[in-house]
Amino acid sequence: MKRLVLAAALLSTRALAYNEAVHAFITEHAVHDSRVLTPPTQDDLDGFRILFWQHAIEHPEFAHHYPSVDSFSAWEFKQFLMLNPEARVHGFDLTPEDAAPMRRGRLLALASRWPDEDGRNRDRFLRDGRTHEVIKAKDGSPMPYDPATLDFGGLTGTTSQAHAHYGLVEGPLSDDPAVLKSEPWRFAVPPTAHAYGPEFVGIYTDLAALATTSELPSAAWLEAVFAGAAFHHLEDLCNQIHTVQVGTYQFFREAFLQSKLRDLETLGGLLGQRRSLRQIGVRLIANHHLLSEDYFAKHLETLHTGEIEEPDAAIAGAADLPRAIIEKSSREAPEVYRLAWRFSAKTLRDGVSGHEYDGANGDDPDAFVSHTRDARAAIAEFNAIELRGIRRAVTAVRAWERRFPGPPHDPVPTLVAYHAQAAHRRAGYLPQGAQQMGIAWGYAAAAASLLAAAAFLIRRRMLRALGASASAGAR
Repeated sequence: MKRLVLAAALLSTRALAYNEAVHAFITEHAVHDSRVLTPPTQDDLDGFRILFWQHAIEHPEFAHHYPSVDSFSAWEFKQFLMLNPEARVHGFDLTPEDAAPMRRGRLLALASRWPDEDGRNRDRFLRDGRTHEVIKAKDGSPMPYDPATLDFGGLTGTTSQAHAHYGLVEGPLSDDPAVLKSEPWRFAVPPTAHAYGPEFVGIYTDLAALATTSELPSAAWLEAVFAGAAFHHLEDLCNQIHTVQVGTYQFFREAFLQSKLRDLETLGGLLGQRRSLRQIGVRLIANHHLLSEDYFAKHLETLHTGEIEEPDAAIAGAADLPRAIIEKSSREAPEVYRLAWRFSAKTLRDGVSGHEYDGANGDDPDAFVSHTRDARAAIAEFNAIELRGIRRAVTAVRAWERRFPGPPHDPVPTLVAYHAQAAHRRAGYLPQGAQQMGIAWGYAAAAASLLAAAAFLIRRRMLRALGASASAGAR
């Protein structure tokens, strides 16, 4: 088996590198700012959108699609920025949180949660530009705006935001299992997979910089909203498991063994439903991904967090913050998964009939942790690595604040190129549909052959016994 069929390993995981409370924890520790900011009115939001259009119209490709400001509504603005245009997004649409003035430090903490909470990166379907109706693929399923988003998540729901909250190392990636063994941070299915976490850091940084020059009454508020969003994606990259697609060969090995055992138990599907390597692998990864996040979030306040105030020198001095974070986090990610496997309860390691963990549905992470001596040792090591990530995140947020606004940067050419690439990928999109496993008749045939052979041997022995008995009677 030269290539894994575990494809896009986190297809059924929740795509949250840190849960929302941890994002707020990091941001509040990193930034202390008591200035009171004025929330935007609808006129302010419209004014900011018009300002962006006035800068972007200088680019011919942008002008071709949005020749007038009337053709560039909040809906088009969000879609151009790689967001779900149907979502109600802070900084683009009025929300209940925009009702009253707020301290900047508090607003930043809230804004660092919002990219998860308002669903801006989810359900990115291709829509008709006039009616906004979802366009269907050949099989009747929704057409993704960019099929590449499916390399990290599903087409709908929470997992569909993963492409925006992950970041992979630069350089060649591979879908060879040997790479998953030796350099798991360079493994991806397909090897062309790309996650856009770093790009979103840049997009929100550019928006924040534009807000500071806007002279709108709520310019400082808008700057903080976009800054908090940039913090969110920086913080995501600091959680190690969001810088690898699979993380450890152990998941593949276990999924392979369990899928074969299931085929034996069910005679290839005759006596029960089969489970594919991919189905089992995804559940194993999801269980340990979510358990690790929820367990750390629940116990964060009980840990000694003084060390997170110490700057991470390699991050603080990095010219490219997202890339520097990914280089460090991705090397630690495999160990996070291996440690989670060591302290997880047995039921989470069973990808066939074990428990499917989901904290969003009320699962308590403490109920799914083993209490052996080895598990306790693994938890201690795990917490140390996770705190390293928190320290990295605090350093990154402070470095962003210190450098902002930085040199002028125009995001439009990169975004125009992205949309052209997405259109090219749509042209070659083939819907996968429901992946139903058929009956593997080889198992049934093998079982039938064994039964036939056993019956033959039993019959021959019985005939021999009868023959011997008859001979003895004749004597």
